[in-house]
Amino acid sequence: MEVTSKITGKTYAPEDAVYLTNPIQCQRYFKFLGDELFLDILFTSKKKEDCLVFVWKKSPETKEAKQKWDQHLL
Repeated sequence: MEVTSKITGKTYAPEDAVYLTNPIQCQRYFKFLGDELFLDILFTSKKKEDCLVFVWKKSPETKEAKQKWDQHLL
């Protein structure tokens, strides 16, 4: 089932997305990736109380961003 973002208007399959809750990490992703792979922002309290979730498209670029983030290079 695909979802259409009320924020970006982009349509995506949830299984093809990466979900991040760390706003600093997302800021660095925006700086590194731009906004092309950014899909949505969600508000939820399911796993964390009153949490914003940034949704990014799974891709080699987002994988690279995660590797750089984990190595403190982003």
